[in-house]
Amino acid sequence: MTICQPLVSVWIPTYNRLPLLKRAVESVKKQTYKNIEIFIVDNGSTDGTVEYLKQLAGENENIRFHSFAKNEGACRARNYAIQHSQGEYATGLDDDDEFLPTRIADLVEAFEDKYAFVCSGYIWDYGQTQRPILNSDMIIDIDAQLNFNQASNQVLTKRARLIEAGLFDESVVSSQDWELWTRMILTFGAAKRISTPSYIVHTAHDKPRITDNQKNRSVGFQQFYDRYSHLMSKRNKKCFDFLVYYSSGQKVSLLTVFKYFTPPIAGKLLRAWLASLFPGLAKKRLERFRKVQK
Repeated sequence: MTICQPLVSVWIPTYNRLPLLKRAVESVKKQTYKNIEIFIVDNGSTDGTVEYLKQLAGENENIRFHSFAKNEGACRARNYAIQHSQGEYATGLDDDDEFLPTRIADLVEAFEDKYAFVCSGYIWDYGQTQRPILNSDMIIDIDAQLNFNQASNQVLTKRARLIEAGLFDESVVSSQDWELWTRMILTFGAAKRISTPSYIVHTAHDKPRITDNQKNRSVGFQQFYDRYSHLMSKRNKKCFDFLVYYSSGQKVSLLTVFKYFTPPIAGKLLRAWLASLFPGLAKKRLERFRKVQK
């Protein structure tokens, strides 16, 4: 007897990164889970992306796309895909990253209605080396989520829940993922993280990045704080203060470790301090931190 798999929609925003987009799309097409819809939203690319998307959609019934005339921002692109896709479940993929083959199957299997969403550990790819991040099982309640973004930048959930929660807030200039996942937890209850890394974040490329500048990071952190500070404990606020400090690129000294020390971010503090002793490592860690907190 054949078991009908629920449809999973995968949203992919893209802008002028055609070679990387092709890799991302191929990683979704190679999933062991087969009932997948891919919805790509182009933000006004000028590098041949539109022509590629027309060919792709013509050759694959499960691939759809939309092109904005100009760059409307990643959040608007994600929201358009979520609103116009058809899956019971939905999840996202940045165009410079990729899925491992069992990602969708693993997340769908792990999802339970009692959780706001399910997410997983991921792999940070520096080019020559790779490192697993957040690769531990965890039930993410609001207290844990206010310490830092425990869910990284992608989750899987019911598509209707994303819409009910209000989608990505396009007025938030940074930390949009952290903000939406926090709102999801407040709306639907705790989330679930599985340890198996199934998402690769690539940083060893020279293509334009969907990242924010220092000014936007600062504004985005302040927007998050203004919205959720009333729910934060003293420990949450200490974690948040360190995230702001570290994101600004300031050196993490041993004195900094003592100043911001609190158990939820003990590992982050110590790794940041060690990285500060080795400038090359510090730069890589800061790049990773900024992408995950976008």
